[in-house]
Amino acid sequence: MQPFPLQSTAPPGADAAAAPTDPFVDALFDKLDTDRQKTLDLATSASERRERVTAAARVWWDELCQVLDHKVTVWNAKAAPDARLTCTRNPAGSIHLWHRAVEAEFALAEVRVVMTGRIGNTRPRESPFIKFNEARGRVAAILTGENTTKSPEEAADHLLAPILTQAFTMSHGI
Repeated sequence: MQPFPLQSTAPPGADAAAAPTDPFVDALFDKLDTDRQKTLDLATSASERRERVTAAARVWWDELCQVLDHKVTVWNAKAAPDARLTCTRNPAGSIHLWHRAVEAEFALAEVRVVMTGRIGNTRPRESPFIKFNEARGRVAAILTGENTTKSPEEAADHLLAPILTQAFTMSHGI
């Protein structure tokens, strides 16, 4: 059996140098190319959004660390020596709060703040504390479990209340 000779698919009278065309192939190619461009645009948009959220999270985190340091300084000026806390910012950027009865370390992990802590003789455990999201062009710090937006000041109050209470209680034998 002999193969069929290839014939031009160009319509009669079309320029032989012009690109071949077919309505189905042209439409499918245009659709696929448009979908690919939309996907690339979405990926670029998502990447830019992640960068914005990460940058805002860093600023929020730095402010939280300053607020924590200030509040611990104020606490230590008021509290009995046995109720004082140590507040240390580590070279990696995490912040460590310590008292013999309670310990917590907070760290920024991309778009969330995680806490590793213990109260009393319990084993330390890690839990998410804040997650950063962008909505309506604004980045918000959302408290885990409450789904409410928190400023660094509000977040510091929320996390320090049980720590300071435990330090006070243990130092006063309550």
